[in-house]
Amino acid sequence: MTVLSTRFFLFLSLSCLALSGCPRPQEADIKADLTKYMDEARLWAATETQINNAIITVRRDQFVNDELTINTLKPIVGVTQDYVQQLENYHPQAKPLQNVHQEYIEAWRAHQFAIAGIIDCVEKKDYIQLAKANTDLLEAQRSVSDALSDLASLLRRAGLRSETATPGRPPPMPPQESPGFSVSPQGS
Repeated sequence: MTVLSTRFFLFLSLSCLALSGCPRPQEADIKADLTKYMDEARLWAATETQINNAIITVRRDQFVNDELTINTLKPIVGVTQDYVQQLENYHPQAKPLQNVHQEYIEAWRAHQFAIAGIIDCVEKKDYIQLAKANTDLLEAQRSVSDALSDLASLLRRAGLRSETATPGRPPPMPPQESPGFSVSPQGS
């Protein structure tokens, strides 16, 4: 090997080594996108809390008082509809985050339909269908929980959240008053 080819080889080796230590553009992009997303999610928390508190109120009453159920949930249908629209207007850039965000939108859309269904059933005094609408709302809550779990997984993979869950166990769930619903995947 000549001196020139040895220097070229050394330069190429050092360049590869230096570049391997740099964050890849895709990794940097998803970190920035996730950070921006979490900042936006903090703004969504008040709306989610408003929706959750209304649901907690009617569940606490166990749908016994029709007037309470209707008066509590009717305004929330519009709030939920506006919230779904707000979510739809947000467009993350990174594909993995786009997928999670779409999952989150669909979960909140399911909330909207389930809440409207509950109101319709109570107004018609169709308590058999009310049980189905309540089950639909529970499923919507699970969907939100699943989307939040997927988001937490993305955050961990991007290095923006530490791994705190033990293998084989679900991540700790946030308190009921926090954004998004806290539905245990184990049904407790």
